[in-house]
Amino acid sequence: MDFAELAFRRIDDRQLKADAYVDWANELLEGGCDVPSIWELVAYRWDAYIDPDQVERLFLSCVGDLGLELQSEWYVALCAYSSSLCERMLRGITQPWDCLIEMLTLADDHNEPYIHWIWIDLSRDLEPIERRRSDYICFNGALDLKKSDDCIRMVAQQFIALCTLPLSEKFPWVWLCQECGAVGEESTFTEAKACLCTKCGTTFAMKNMRFFEHRDELVRRCAAK
Repeated sequence: MDFAELAFRRIDDRQLKADAYVDWANELLEGGCDVPSIWELVAYRWDAYIDPDQVERLFLSCVGDLGLELQSEWYVALCAYSSSLCERMLRGITQPWDCLIEMLTLADDHNEPYIHWIWIDLSRDLEPIERRRSDYICFNGALDLKKSDDCIRMVAQQFIALCTLPLSEKFPWVWLCQECGAVGEESTFTEAKACLCTKCGTTFAMKNMRFFEHRDELVRRCAAK
């Protein structure tokens, strides 16, 4: 379990056992980390009883010594953990389809957070044609869906970038105006990709963020600022 996962589980699972912190420290030690507080935390592996309060104190010491930061908000921690899964895949530690499955499992386990609809939509677009529902809408048509591994990698790169931006709560289930930044929450389950912005009045400036190319445009625009 890496730090991003541990930090998320810490918020998400109030019953997270002290053993999880000890195992995390042991993985760091085996990876060559030689910080004294890590050694202290690992030492609990050989104790018959693990004092949760003492482990908590040592864990916080490790966090400080390693210059890490614990998130206090569930959604922020979820995005950080999800991004770490993407990064592991992009580094070749895990395979693209394994990453996609992990994302879908996270979504399923946590009542489908809005941000994870990026992955739910992708998984549906990668399904064989015969398995698609009658009301199917392709949100990733800008990608070469025949090259599934490449699609997953491209969505992962985009996802990491999106998680660094101040997104609206229901993103990507929103319309976003590229001219004035207005956010609309009308239904995004539609083949319509753009519409008139009711705030600034610009034609076709309001973009449906369920579509890959519009999210990509948002990432590029923010990177250029």
